[in-house]
Amino acid sequence: MELDLQLTPRSRILLGILGAVLLLWVAIQIVPAFYRLFANQEAKAKQEQLLKTENLVRAAEVLKPIETEIYKATGLANTEDQKAVSLFDTQPPETVIRARVDGLVKRAGIEQNYQLLTKPAAGKQSLKLTMQNRERLVLYLYLKHIEAEAEELAELAAQAAEDDSFDTLMEAWLSDTTESDTDEKKSETGKASAAPESAEDGAPESSAQSAEPETPTGQWEFAALPEAIPLSLRVKLAAYIKSMVTQQLRGATDFKQGFFAAQLLTIETPASPGIFGIGVKPAAVEVQLRRNSPLLEILMQTPDAYAEDQPAASQPQAVLAKYIAEIQRQRAYLLEQLALAPPTYETQLYTVEMKFKTDIEKLVNLNRLVETNAKWLTVRDMRISADKQSSGAQRGRNRGGNDATNLNVDLLLIAQIF
Repeated sequence: MELDLQLTPRSRILLGILGAVLLLWVAIQIVPAFYRLFANQEAKAKQEQLLKTENLVRAAEVLKPIETEIYKATGLANTEDQKAVSLFDTQPPETVIRARVDGLVKRAGIEQNYQLLTKPAAGKQSLKLTMQNRERLVLYLYLKHIEAEAEELAELAAQAAEDDSFDTLMEAWLSDTTESDTDEKKSETGKASAAPESAEDGAPESSAQSAEPETPTGQWEFAALPEAIPLSLRVKLAAYIKSMVTQQLRGATDFKQGFFAAQLLTIETPASPGIFGIGVKPAAVEVQLRRNSPLLEILMQTPDAYAEDQPAASQPQAVLAKYIAEIQRQRAYLLEQLALAPPTYETQLYTVEMKFKTDIEKLVNLNRLVETNAKWLTVRDMRISADKQSSGAQRGRNRGGNDATNLNVDLLLIAQIF
């Protein structure tokens, strides 16, 4: 018996409709899933980019207070307008360059009858913002923090010393009085001050709370030296750390891993499984000061009063080690945020052509001022020739005299505008 497998036109239409319905159902189920998958990935990428941008803006706000200090170091600080950080924020570059060069010439003692031509250089210079520069920027931020803390601690120490001397004088004066007089004074003052003391217990507390400055949310700063360390030692520690960080920024230290990292010794203790679950100990990491650390030597200069009042309970060495580790963690956090910044930045270049007459001593002074007080200026070319009239007159004079020969100087400077 043979089967007839041929489909009728009606059957073909029904199968086509059924296939179209199945394809539509598959499309309805699968297409949204793919859309959600790609949409989630795109939204996640946008969220990560937004978070990176917010972190970079937050890091820039933290570093903003030292922007003026950096312009001071380069000789471009604006002292007239406190709102503007750089001189170029309020004046055209050509005007600023001419004024600053004129100031350098006056300080060098050169006569003001010189020729000066300033014009923009062709193109812009692209410089790399290396990780080393970012590390130095974060370290410079900590330097400004420890400088302010050192000044505050020095003032507190001076005030404490003044209070101690006053207390000593008062004790010496009170020792000359009789016990009866002191008893009477104590009783009288106790009765008279009973009511004011009760009143003072309530009012000053609220006024002190209102007088305290509120720390804005989002404000970020480095940790302070622990108060568990005596004030006299904190003064010495702040002064020493300040000097070492300054030397590290200048490249004058021999610490390959940095000053702070050279002071710490990290001890890692592996986890212990114990016996049948008894005596289980998790892995631990302990930081402590190295034996050859200069900070440890400062801590060993413990005052007698501190040794009597707070013996080994406070453990100043452990506290200081934790402080250094916290500073390292904060620096790493800021450096991580700055790593999101663009790898390069552009500076505008201007050429400064000068022609003047002077002697060799004043020319050396000008060169020294450019190198030390105007780091945004670079001497590109210098041509010197002796004045014919001056040299001829000099030959006619006594060669042993101290008369200086006038020099014709053609100077080419490059100004970088950041």
